[in-house]
Amino acid sequence: MKHLRKLLPGILVITFLSICFSHGGPRVAAQAREDIRYSRGSSALAIPFELSEKGHMFLRVRVNGSEPLLFGLDSGFEQTAISTKQAQALGLKLYGDTKATGVGEGEDDIAFTSNVRFDLPGASFRLKEIGVLALDFTSPVAGEPIGGILGYDFISRFVVRIDYVNEVIDLNSPRTYRYRGRGDILPIRIIDNYPSIPATVSLPGLAPVTALFGIDTGAESGIFFNSKFVKRRRLLDSKQQTTEAGMRGIGGTSKIRLGRATNVRLGRTVIANPVVHFSLATKGESAETQSAGQISNEIFRQFKVIIFDQTRRRLILEPDN
Repeated sequence: MKHLRKLLPGILVITFLSICFSHGGPRVAAQAREDIRYSRGSSALAIPFELSEKGHMFLRVRVNGSEPLLFGLDSGFEQTAISTKQAQALGLKLYGDTKATGVGEGEDDIAFTSNVRFDLPGASFRLKEIGVLALDFTSPVAGEPIGGILGYDFISRFVVRIDYVNEVIDLNSPRTYRYRGRGDILPIRIIDNYPSIPATVSLPGLAPVTALFGIDTGAESGIFFNSKFVKRRRLLDSKQQTTEAGMRGIGGTSKIRLGRATNVRLGRTVIANPVVHFSLATKGESAETQSAGQISNEIFRQFKVIIFDQTRRRLILEPDN
């Protein structure tokens, strides 16, 4: 898992990426942490996750006492969501039909349900509202559909430590957590409803690009530049060959061009030759947002551990060396 895979011409990149609800603004969690219960102490340790070949993370989650369901872990989702089929199977009451936009150039139907309990090994919590939408993406587990997405409203309630080497996460109470390691500590800012961090991307023949990039654990896109930023900074003038491809997510599909950067710098770590996606979208989130873009698991799993600590507005990166 410590190498970047080669992307073939014409590949359709499947990604959850970001989701935006057309009826409202930011949905980063602001709920009382008293809703959280730990089986022991103030943390739940070594919760296993499955990492798909494309770099998506999935956990087993019980919803309102259900059997374990397959949920993606996606910091690019503003609000946790459950699939329409699972919501119907669990008898959840839906309300508020509206539209959602994402990486695609169209819109998807979305509804909502309230007061939902989630159980993971060692921890349980309740969310006042979650989204309900189709989530018709290919599952990494044969014969088992994707049940939902744990979004940033979930991640921001804990200090979340993701161990890519051992494929486990820890959920820690922000009140008691103390970091004593030597990893890089990057400041988190919320840009266009995204938790974002500074990074510098060097492209062949262009000056290095230093900007804030969304943290997107639900995408496989390496480095993704939004189309407005691509045009404004003339990134396709880079001295490299690029390949046209399609990207599918919330809102359907959109066009991109695939290339490679010379390197990307996150804190003290420089990662050579990462895959870069240049959005060509004319509609949807990738075309409308003002941010530079996103950085995904294709980059983050080059590290041994990353730690989300939204309470202190920081992302901690521990290199794999």
